[in-house]
Amino acid sequence: MASCQPPIRKHPRLKALPRAMVLFKNGPEPQLPCHLIDISEGGLSYRYLGKMIKNKGVLSVSLYHEEDLIVDNLQAKYISDIHLYDYDVPIRRGSLCFEAPSVEQQNKLSTFIETFTESYQ
Repeated sequence: MASCQPPIRKHPRLKALPRAMVLFKNGPEPQLPCHLIDISEGGLSYRYLGKMIKNKGVLSVSLYHEEDLIVDNLQAKYISDIHLYDYDVPIRRGSLCFEAPSVEQQNKLSTFIETFTESYQ
């Protein structure tokens, strides 16, 4: 008999504090930052307004709190992008998993999680 339990994450996601942002770097076009919903050592989810962002495959992301850059150029793999609901514009939620961060990036990511998530406050 199949289990109805959702899969358990290797790294539990922790809710991000307000003003924690993720910025995608795909080519020469600058993109607006997205609101970070939750994050772990393995990946993150984000919320944004508007049409679906065409992020497929591996991309580079940077993590900010307010205007402060905390972690730069993390390689991440696109996992999902779903439509949540509509107000005047669509609201969407996406998720990424990190792809082999360097030791320095991993240390900065750990610091970001400890500093800018609710469970550490």
